Amino acid sequence: MCFLLFSVAALAQTTISTGSIQGTVTDPSGALVSGARVTIRNQSTAQGAQQTTNASGVFASGALIPGGYVVQVEATVFSTEQMRVTVQVNGTSGGNIKLAVGQSAQVVEVQGSEVAVNTEQATVQGLLTSQQIENLPINGRNFLDLAQLEPGV
Repeated sequence: MCFLLFSVAALAQTTISTGSIQGTVTDPSGALVSGARVTIRNQSTAQGAQQTTNASGVFASGALIPGGYVVQVEATVFSTEQMRVTVQVNGTSGGNIKLAVGQSAQVVEVQGSEVAVNTEQATVQGLLTSQQIENLPINGRNFLDLAQLEPGV
C-alpha cells in the first residue's frame, strides 16, 4: 500500500528540463565584438529576450525551453546577422556569429590588452609541477631544499 502511494506521488511531480544558447560574436577578422545587442527569440511562441555581449564578446541565454530559436545580433558598424539554433534538453547550443562590415565610411579599431605587472605585491612567486619535483635529485629528500629552487628565496 505504501509503495502505491509513493509511486502516485512520484508520477504527479513534473520536471521541466531546459537548455541554453551560448556563443561569441566576432568581426570579419576574427576579433571579438563587445557591446553587440543580441536578441534571442523563440520561433513558436515569439517570446524573446535581449542582452549585450560582454568585454570578451560572449553572450549566454540562461535557461530556455527546448525548441527552435532565432539569434539576431546587431552592432553599430556591422550589418545585422541572424541564425537559427535548436535548443535541446540539458544541452548548451552554440551560437557563434561572425558579423560583416555594414558601412565602409566607418572604421573599426580593435585594441588588445597588454600584460600588466603587479606593482602592489612585492613577493616573488613560482610554481613547480609534480613531474619537475619527482625528477629533481634532492639529497636526503628534504622538502625545504625545494624552496631554494625558486628565485628570490
